[in-house]
Amino acid sequence: MKTPQKAKTQPRKSARSRTQPSAASVKLAHEKRPVLRHFRLVSHKHTGTLIHFRHTSHVALMGILVLVGFFLVISQNLTQAANVTVGVVVQGPAPSVGALITSPIDGFSIVNLNPVQVEGTCAPRTFVVAYNDNTLAGSTICSNDGVFSVGVQLHTGKNVLTARNFDDLNQPGPDTPAVTVNFSEEEVLQDAPKPDLPENPVIIPGVTGPNECEDYNPSGLLTTGGKPRVAVVCVPRTIEQNKDHRVGILVWGGTPPYALSFEWGSGESTLISMDAPGYRTVKVHYASSGVYNINVKVTDRSSNAATGESAVEVVKNNQPQTFTDVVNGIFTTSWFETPVPLYVIAVGLTMGFWAGDLFDRHFGARRLTKQRRRRA
Repeated sequence: MKTPQKAKTQPRKSARSRTQPSAASVKLAHEKRPVLRHFRLVSHKHTGTLIHFRHTSHVALMGILVLVGFFLVISQNLTQAANVTVGVVVQGPAPSVGALITSPIDGFSIVNLNPVQVEGTCAPRTFVVAYNDNTLAGSTICSNDGVFSVGVQLHTGKNVLTARNFDDLNQPGPDTPAVTVNFSEEEVLQDAPKPDLPENPVIIPGVTGPNECEDYNPSGLLTTGGKPRVAVVCVPRTIEQNKDHRVGILVWGGTPPYALSFEWGSGESTLISMDAPGYRTVKVHYASSGVYNINVKVTDRSSNAATGESAVEVVKNNQPQTFTDVVNGIFTTSWFETPVPLYVIAVGLTMGFWAGDLFDRHFGARRLTKQRRRRA
């Protein structure tokens, strides 16, 4: 009688063999693609299966992020270079609110205080010109709050102070009441005759164009004697930042030579000298936009001084940028100012995972376990 053959039993697979596929079945997709093998960024061919952290190349990830950030910065600078602002001037009504002097008050007497600060109300953002006896005495820009303040040089005796504001088209506002003040000082010096001054330092009669202050030819008699005087007689209403512009001044009276100090309101100052009364232009340059007050002080040989004031509004340069400007902007723009704020988060996360990977390799539990086994 034949004995029945025992059925061949298959060896039971261990828990390790059931949970982990064999080496033949664990093949990464990048093994079939030699080009991708260097980046090690392709996941396992079976969806949802995790792979070891060593298959992630943080160097490649950071390289890709660097390229993305580079192109983001380039696109931002090219976009700014392509923006060109086109302005159209439309004739509108003149200011309905005039510049009204509130200080000093009418009939006030001033002793040994020269120049005096003339203050008042005005239409916001208009250009305010102050006059003494109907002669240009100073100018400034009305603040957003509708007030102005400008220093005015007085002469001995009665001074009739008035103010007028102009809009962007240099249309004057309505006339306001004049303020009369009396000025006296211990040492009386007779003023020299006044030259012909323009009504508005922004408007130079008969002179137009970008070099109007340089082409301006003052008229009238410029003499010495008495007190020194200075007036800002030519100033652009608005100028562009990062460009050189000219401001024109007139100096007369006193005893030459004269020393002149210019405070531009931006922290910069300029010192020049003049050997005789006359007209002079001085270069001004602003690096950022805003409203700046210009203060000019002249001192003659006898140490007598006088001041003149004006103001200028600096606007951003909207001209198209050159290739050099774009390249300089790329290397000077902070990556934290890129158009996509999430880019900074992506860089931070990648660096965090990379640091965690390095820490796990050198100080992690697996590293310590291997060291203990070797010691055992």
